[in-house]
Order: sequence, then C-alpha cells, then structure tokens
Amino acid sequence: MDSSNYLEKATFAALEAGAVLKEKLGKVGFREKSPADLVTEADVASQRRVEEILLTAFPDHYFLGEESQGATPSFGAALASPVSNKKMLKESECGSKAPIDLPFTWIVDPLDGTTNFVHGVPFFCTSIALARGNELLCAVIYDPIANELFTAQRGQGAYLNGVRLQTSAVLRPTNALTAISFPTRTKPDSPDYLAFKRCVTVCQSMRRTGSTALNLAYVACGRFDCNICQCAHPWDVAAGVLLILEAGGLATNTDGRAFDLAVQPLLATANSDLHRSFLSLLND
Repeated sequence: MDSSNYLEKATFAALEAGAVLKEKLGKVGFREKSPADLVTEADVASQRRVEEILLTAFPDHYFLGEESQGATPSFGAALASPVSNKKMLKESECGSKAPIDLPFTWIVDPLDGTTNFVHGVPFFCTSIALARGNELLCAVIYDPIANELFTAQRGQGAYLNGVRLQTSAVLRPTNALTAISFPTRTKPDSPDYLAFKRCVTVCQSMRRTGSTALNLAYVACGRFDCNICQCAHPWDVAAGVLLILEAGGLATNTDGRAFDLAVQPLLATANSDLHRSFLSLLND
C-alpha cells in the first residue's frame, strides 16, 4: 500500500498542531484530568486542528485521540470538534483488540509532554500515527520548539527533517543512554519505578524527559539507545514505534512478546543485541 498521501496529510496536521502549541505556550491555564495528569486548552485546540485536517481528508477513517477518551474537561464551545460525523475509537478497541473489519485509525497525542508545556519547559511534541488494527502504516512526531519533524512510512524508512535515520550501534546497557517513562503519579511499586531501579546502576546514564513520544523519536535517530515505558497508552507510542522499526531498531513488550497497541509495557532499543540484554535486565 502506498501511504505517501496519508503521510503528507499527517505531516501537515502535525505542523499545524505545532503552530497551535507555539502560539499558546505560556498563555493558557491547565486543569487536572486525574491527579498530576494535566490538560490545557492547547491540548484540546491542537487535537481539534488535527481532527479537522485528517477526518476531512479521510472521512471513512476512525480516530483515537488522547483528548477524546471522556476525561478531558471542556474548554468552551469554541474548541468543539468541527467534524460532526467523526468516528471515535476507544483505547480498549485498538491493536489486537480492534474489530477485524476496523478501517484505518489515526492515533493522536496532540500534546505529548503537557506538564513540560505548562511549566514552560521546551520539550513537547505532537504525535500522529495511522494504523490498521495492530499494523502501523505511517508516523509523524513534530517538536515545534526545535523544529524537528520525524516521519516514517512502513517499509520506507524513517527520517528527521528529510534525512534518513539509523539507530545507534550501542550493544550493551553499560554504554547505553536510556530513557524511562514514569506514570503521572509514581508510587514505590510502580512498574516503571521498579524498572528504573534495575537499570540505573547498570546503564551509562538514564533520562526522564516527560515526553515518551520524543524519547522514542530520539531512539530512532540515535540520541538515545533504549526507552522503557511500562504504562504507555497507544497515542504515546504508536508513532515512535514505527520510527524505531523503520530506523533499524526493535520494539516489543517488556517481557519480549510482540508489540501490541493494546498492551501497555514497551521496550524499544536500537538493535537486537541491546534488546536481549535489556530483556534480561528487566526480567531475570
């Protein structure tokens, strides 16, 4: 399947969403969807723009967005979706749990790194992926502050601002710069915290950036060597996983099972040797 038209529209949508985020940075308040899980007018306005572009261009497609899951507070009628006949998919219906006859679905995080955004930390992005069931077809991650556009098509490679990407050649955790994602409210028994304790004394160094999508994009371009995320949502990881796979890396469940949009734990690494080592580190 030629997904170039899908990628072109997704790229345009991501750039438009990024413009919304830049315009609203430092100008909007926030509310909590749940304790420590923040949402702003920028999240909602960015998703509205993505919906408008993608569902107008592809009215038969479904849409799975972070701010469409029933927990987002209203920021006014002006931010309502302009697409009245949109087909919204629930998180529980994606990946291996998707209906067999489900058509293409756009999986969108309009603002990944909302807490960074609220505090004025310039590390956040828009993440867009197109999937058919559990098959990822194209992906875009756009960092509007750094003006970095990560793109990928299934079977066509991954790119950063038009330059083809290749994951790093680091083979051992002791040489790996590893990113880890924590849940919004971390507890002593949180899986990500337990994974962190297993890895922090072994890895060369570890990072917690506040944006899982950018963590994955950084693995794809060789800046990071590994990303561990035990509590991911589909919109956090869909685009980044395709970027990594197309750049030569691996992405699976943290126990080694095949990647599934419907399953939260994710281990993404630059290559198979490093992947085996991290599987042992996390599970032995």
